[in-house]
Amino acid sequence: MAEPTNSGSCLCGAVQYLLYGKPLNSAVCHCDSCQQFTGSAFVANCWYKEENVKLTRGHDSVQTYDEQGTTTGQIMKRSFCKTCGSSLFMQTAELRKQNVISVTSGTMDDRTDCQPGLEVWCANRRGWVTLNHQGVRLERQ
Repeated sequence: MAEPTNSGSCLCGAVQYLLYGKPLNSAVCHCDSCQQFTGSAFVANCWYKEENVKLTRGHDSVQTYDEQGTTTGQIMKRSFCKTCGSSLFMQTAELRKQNVISVTSGTMDDRTDCQPGLEVWCANRRGWVTLNHQGVRLERQ
């Protein structure tokens, strides 16, 4: 396999990972669930093929919650560190079909490639949030 292009970890360092290649896309989501998952106004993430995300530490420290009641009706897999609670990975049914996983960009060591190409659920965006990007904006998903 090629050399990793990025790495990341949860807040406490119990979970660590390597990334290979550039992200397929970078997205920001303002839906209520993502706001609750992160404890913030939105979640920012980068999409990678599953085979390009390698856990190097803390396999047993990752907890996954299958969120059932999403607005779109899809089950959202949300993974976080059992120790510190850091939001790490997300995956909708549609992304799973494509073998793609979302990596929360705040956990990445190098955030250079995280400029959003997509912003979703803008109808739920907090009034004080303004993002400066040239990507696609969708009121819903």
